[in-house]
Amino acid sequence: MRDVNAPPAYRSLALILVALLTAACASTPEPQYVPLVTQSAGESGGDAATQFDTARARPEPGALAERKIIKSGYLEVSLADLETARKDAERLVTEAGGYVEQARATRDSDVTLLCRVPAAQLDPTMDRIAALGKEENRSTSASDVTDQYADLETRLHNNTALRDRLQQLLKRATKVEDVLAIEKELNRVQSEVEMMQGRLDRLKSQVALSSLSVTLKREVVLGPLGYAAYGLWWAISKLFVID
Repeated sequence: MRDVNAPPAYRSLALILVALLTAACASTPEPQYVPLVTQSAGESGGDAATQFDTARARPEPGALAERKIIKSGYLEVSLADLETARKDAERLVTEAGGYVEQARATRDSDVTLLCRVPAAQLDPTMDRIAALGKEENRSTSASDVTDQYADLETRLHNNTALRDRLQQLLKRATKVEDVLAIEKELNRVQSEVEMMQGRLDRLKSQVALSSLSVTLKREVVLGPLGYAAYGLWWAISKLFVID
């Protein structure tokens, strides 16, 4: 049912859109579909339309092969010379095709590097950095964003097509109220396109470049009294627990 209370500008915009779509349908030849199934409806127990829709909706064999995965890693290494280790770690990240986003030193003189490296180089880079000293801790995580990526791509494509149609309508509009209504809708759609493009670009970047956090800790070197205290503690612990 038509809304009689809608503003004249929006009613005009709706009429223009309907007219454009009607003209496009009238000028477009009927597509010729090639049957995707050869089994008849009687043989399969269902109608032909259902079979066609199911076959057409089936994804291509390679469609699920490339998943969109966001990977991240954490590495903790203890070393004697933190300054040299920091430079070596930054060099290894650069050689892997990545870069250091941020470097900071904590109150205990530990160094933390926040890096981005190509996803395929995450584990090899962690191995190379761990070899600089003694590995204390390591963890990795992965998040599958394939569905989110595909949904965002589809919505971006649809909104881009809508924006292009509105731009064509704007060129053909002659009435002031039609121009204002189309421009308002065009600005809204353009804002959505830019927002979706930004989100898609961020997803692409996160998939292509994994985040890596590296903590370099100063290795503790015991002196003579330290070794004596450690030996005393070890001897006392054996009085209570025998492995």
